[in-house]
Amino acid sequence: MLRSTSPSRPRPRRRVPAVIAGVTLLVVVASGCHQDNTPQFYNSLTKDNFVQGCVGGSTGTTLASSSLCGCMYQVVTSMVPASSADEKANPKKYSGYSGPNFQQLNSLVKTNPQKVPTQLQDAWAQQCNSEGYQGTTSTTSSGGPTTTTTG
Repeated sequence: MLRSTSPSRPRPRRRVPAVIAGVTLLVVVASGCHQDNTPQFYNSLTKDNFVQGCVGGSTGTTLASSSLCGCMYQVVTSMVPASSADEKANPKKYSGYSGPNFQQLNSLVKTNPQKVPTQLQDAWAQQCNSEGYQGTTSTTSSGGPTTTTTG
């Protein structure tokens, strides 16, 4: 799906600190291990690494709150398969998601942190707004797709 801004306004500069935190945490999880060591299925270590990376880990900088990171992890695990093995084992659970699995997403964000799927960003915005999520969501108006920045 192509996202565009209103033709009468210049495209707003994205301010997406929570998305950056989410991407950072994916990179942290991926950088600590080789691609073949990324999880086939979600487990407590995956959650700990995700939340630690999202919060800021040992960087000394707080990127996001623990409650926001926990919410984001819950969204990821409810809609994004950890691997193709996870997707095959749980086809009904992930049937509404069309983006990359967690392993693929780790690879994508290493080279381009802006590769977090819109579907995932929108779910974070809908489900983690009360925890302080600020990011970009896409909406459709009668005139076509538009971009709305929240936060």
